[in-house]
Amino acid sequence: MAPDDLTTKSTIEPSPGRREDDRFLTGTGCFLDDLAIEGLAHGVVLRSPHAHAEIVRVDSAAAAALPGVLAVITDAEWRAEGLGNMPTRTQAKNSDGSPVPVPPQSVLARGRVRYVGEAVAFVVAESPVAAEAGAEAIEVDYAPMASVSDGKAALEPGAPRVWEHLAGNLCVDFEAGDAAAVEAAFAQAARVVGLDLVNNRVNAAPLETRGAIGQYDAASGQFTLTSSSQQVHANRDQLAEKIFGIPRDQLRHLAHDVGGGFGMKNALYPEYAMVLMAARRLGRPVKWICGRSESFLSDTQGRDQVSRVELALDRDGRFLALRVDSIANIGAYLASIGPFTPTAGTLRTQGGAYRMPALHFRSRAVFTNTVPTDVYRGAGRPEACYQIERVVDAAARELGIDPVTLRRRNLIRAQDMPHRTEVGIEIDGGDFEAVLDRTLALADWDGFAARAAEARTRGRRRGRGLAYYLGLTGGKRFECVDVRVEDDGGLTLALGSESAGTSHETVMPQILASHLGISAQRIVHRQADTALTPKGGGHGGSRGLEVAGSAVALAAERMVEKGEAIASHLLEAAAADLVFASGRFTVTGTDRRVTMAEVIAASVDASQVPEALLHSLDVALEHEQERLSYPNGCHIAEVEVDPETGAVAVVDYTVVHDLGNILHRAVVDGQVMGATAQGIGQALSEGIVFDRDSGQLLNGSLMDYALPRAAQLPGFRTGYFEDAPCANNPLGVKGVGEAGCGGAPPVIVSAVVDALAEFGVIHIDMPLAPERVWRAIRDARGSAGG
Repeated sequence: MAPDDLTTKSTIEPSPGRREDDRFLTGTGCFLDDLAIEGLAHGVVLRSPHAHAEIVRVDSAAAAALPGVLAVITDAEWRAEGLGNMPTRTQAKNSDGSPVPVPPQSVLARGRVRYVGEAVAFVVAESPVAAEAGAEAIEVDYAPMASVSDGKAALEPGAPRVWEHLAGNLCVDFEAGDAAAVEAAFAQAARVVGLDLVNNRVNAAPLETRGAIGQYDAASGQFTLTSSSQQVHANRDQLAEKIFGIPRDQLRHLAHDVGGGFGMKNALYPEYAMVLMAARRLGRPVKWICGRSESFLSDTQGRDQVSRVELALDRDGRFLALRVDSIANIGAYLASIGPFTPTAGTLRTQGGAYRMPALHFRSRAVFTNTVPTDVYRGAGRPEACYQIERVVDAAARELGIDPVTLRRRNLIRAQDMPHRTEVGIEIDGGDFEAVLDRTLALADWDGFAARAAEARTRGRRRGRGLAYYLGLTGGKRFECVDVRVEDDGGLTLALGSESAGTSHETVMPQILASHLGISAQRIVHRQADTALTPKGGGHGGSRGLEVAGSAVALAAERMVEKGEAIASHLLEAAAADLVFASGRFTVTGTDRRVTMAEVIAASVDASQVPEALLHSLDVALEHEQERLSYPNGCHIAEVEVDPETGAVAVVDYTVVHDLGNILHRAVVDGQVMGATAQGIGQALSEGIVFDRDSGQLLNGSLMDYALPRAAQLPGFRTGYFEDAPCANNPLGVKGVGEAGCGGAPPVIVSAVVDALAEFGVIHIDMPLAPERVWRAIRDARGSAGG
C-alpha cells in the first residue's frame, strides 16, 4: 500500500479561509501584553543616554526607597548571583579562517556603555508608573568618550575604538571568489561599469513591540519565559546553558500570537534574562514591555552596508565578471548572528539570476557605537540583489542597451538547470526568462510611452524600473512535528516552527488535512512552546512551509502507514490488499473502503479496535532537510516624480514570482505584498539616522522614522510561475516570506533614475526622500551647465 505522492500539489485541498483572521480582526488575539497573571510585577529598563562613556558611579538607593519599587538590578547584582553574559551564535570567520573577535556583552552594562540605549539597570515595581519613577530616580555618573557611528568612518586611522583591547574596529574581513580570474576578466573587458551604493540602516518596527514575562517556581526550580520571540527553542537553550547554567528542561519558553518580527525577534535579548532573574529574586512573575521609542534604541536593526560594485562586460553586453567590496556596520556587539548577514549572507546570491563567469566578493564588518545589526527580512539576499540589479541597470544606460535585452542576454537559462553559481550554490530549477516575459506582459511594458507622455502634461516625469530577484531559503534545516489523536477523534498538530503573522495556523493543518483526506477544522494547531517539541527551528529565512510544511506532510505519510493496520482490521482484509488514495483505504478490486477519518475515530474507540491498536496513530518525528529552495521573481515599478519638489509617487507595481507550488494564494499574496511594501519603504522613506558627532539617534519615533503609509503604496499586480516546482522538498514549494523585499529597493531606485534621465541623474542613494531627489536634480542640472 502506497500513500499519495507527496510531490504533487493536487494532494493539497483548495485554499481554505485563513482561520486566524477572525481572531485578529476582532481583537481577540492573544499577544504578550494581553496576558493577565496574578501577582504580576512590572519592569522598566534604564538605558544609556550616551553612545560611548565610562560608568563612574551608579546610585540606586533613592530608587529602591520609592513606594512600589520592589527591586533595582544592576550589573553588581547580576554578578553577585553568578549569572553569565549574553551569548552569540555567530560562526563568522575571516577569509584566512581565523576566528573573529567576540567582545563580552554583559546583560547590564559593566563599566562602560557603547551605544545609546544600552541597558544599565532594571527596575521592578508594582506598576509600570512606579517602575518608571524608580528608573528616573537612579543616579548614574558618566564620563563621555569619543564615539563613531558610521561604518566607513570606523575604519579610518584614528577613529575612536569601540573596544580598547582590539587594534581597531574591524571585526570580520571576509573574501570569497576568484580574485585572479576577476582581474583577468576586467583587463580584457570592453566596458567596466561601477557604482558606489548605500544600503541604508532600517528599523524592523513590527506591529507588536518586544516583551517578556518571567516566572519562577521555587519548589521545582522551574523557570517559565513567555515572550514575543521568533526562536523559543534557540533562546531557551542560550538562556539555560550560557546565562543561568541550568539544564534546558528547567526552562520552558513559549510565545503566543506574535505581531510581526522580520528577523528582529530572532535574537536573545538581555531583557529576557532580566525578567527571569527578577522573578526568581522576588518570587513573583515579572513583565517587561518595550516602548515604541525604546524599541528604536534597543531592537537590533538591519542592512547598513556601503559597497563599491563593478561589472565587466564584453562588446556584446555579456557579463564577464562581478566585483563587490562592502563595509558593513554591525554596531557595538555581535548580535545573534550579526556578522553573517553582510558576509556569507550577502555572498549567497551574489550575481543574482545571471550567468557570471567570475566573481569576487569582499566584505568588512566593523564595530561602531550603535545598537547592533542582525538579520532583517532577507538577511543579505536583498543586499546582494540591490548590488547586482543597480549595476546592471547602470550598464544598460552606459552601453545604450535596453535593460530588458541586457538582462535577457545574461539570465541563467532553463536548459542549464540545475545550475551551480560561482559562489557554489546549486539552483535546482526555474525558467527565469519565462518569469521575465510574464512580468513584462502583466505590466504592459510596451504601453509605457503613452503613460509617460500623459504624465508630462501634468508636469510629472514618469519612469519605470525592472529588477530580477534570486533568493534562497535560510534558517534551520530541521523541524520537529508531533501529531496526536485526542479522545474525541480530533488531531493536535504541534510544531517547533513558529508563525509571526505568516498563517501557519491555517496552512499547516491544511497540509495535514489534505494528505489525510479529513477536514482541517478537526485539527488544532499548536506552536512556539519548548514543552511541545524537544527541538524547533522557529521562524526565519522563509523556511516555514519548505521545512515545517514538509515535516507535516511526512508526518501525514507516517500516519497513513500506521493507519493501514486499523483499516485492515475494520475491513477484515489483508494489509497487502489495501490501497490508500483521496483519504480512503480501499480493498483492491472491490468497492469496500474506509475513510481515514473513520480510521482516526476508531483509533481511540476500544469498541472498534483491539487494545494494541488504540492510540496507535500518534506520530512524533524530526525532519532534516539539507537542500534549499531558490525562490525568484521579476519586479516592474512605475513612478512619477515632481521635478519641482522631488516628491516620488509609486503609481504602478507588478511582480511575478516563481515560488514553486502555491498552496494558499491569499497567504502568498499577503507575504509578497507585505515584503514588497517593506522594500518600497526602505527605498523611499525609511532610514535610521545617527548624529555623527554624538552618536545620538535622530529619528527614534514613528513621528520621525517614515514607515510607508497605505496611501503611499500602489495597488499590486501579482502573478505566479508554477511550472518549475522545487525538486528539493516533498511539497515542491519555495520560500515566500522574503521574496518581495529583495526586488523592491532596486526597482524603485531604477524607476526614479529613469524618470530623471533627462536631467542627467544616474543614481540616488536610498531613501529617496523628496529633498534628496530634488537635490539630485539640481546637482545634475548644475554639472550639466543647466
